[in-house]
Amino acid sequence: PAETAPTVAVSGAAASTWLRDTWRGFTSRSDVTVELFDHGFAQKSVILTIPGTTNASEVVVLGGHLDSISPGGSSAIAPGADDDASGIATLTEVARGLLAAAYRPARTIKLIAYAAEEVGLRGSQAIVADHQSRNINVVGVMQLDMTNYKGSDKDIWLMQDYTNAAQNTFVTQLIDTYVGATWGVDSCGYGCSDHASWHRAGFPASMPFESRMSQYNPEIHTPDDRLET
Repeated sequence: PAETAPTVAVSGAAASTWLRDTWRGFTSRSDVTVELFDHGFAQKSVILTIPGTTNASEVVVLGGHLDSISPGGSSAIAPGADDDASGIATLTEVARGLLAAAYRPARTIKLIAYAAEEVGLRGSQAIVADHQSRNINVVGVMQLDMTNYKGSDKDIWLMQDYTNAAQNTFVTQLIDTYVGATWGVDSCGYGCSDHASWHRAGFPASMPFESRMSQYNPEIHTPDDRLET
């Protein structure tokens, strides 16, 4: 729905609580937690944790960002269907599937929906700093930022910059073995999403993307970033 300036901060915050409640609704397991991470502004990040069994101290992070942006300031309409509701939808289906299957991973898995990516990776920077301060052993990070626009001749494109080469190779092996999608490699040319926050802090990160960077969805960051496009 269209938003007016007074409702933007409210709806940004509402997205956090809606997602928390949606993810929490997937399971009644007491060992699975779904928390809001407070950054000091209205929108919060959402973190779902499935604890590991044999290697619980090792953490795998799967992430995407909650916020969207469009020219025009606080009165702008920013539906953000691809950037990045698509990534959040992908994570949500991963959460639903894993929890429906009563999945108990060897390593701890965290699904993170980051706040405030569009204004300088602010949410992920704070979460990375928190993990560093608590000496949490994050062994791998994947970022899903734009997953629903077919702009190129292959299905998935692995960004080579601000990512870990060995982990990227492993991701391509996973694609070949379990997904059957076509893939290629490309580069963002800058720290284009929350994986860059982890990479800069020394954590191995990967970012599978919807297209070549030169062919991504032209409607992102506009009022026309809607599902039909």
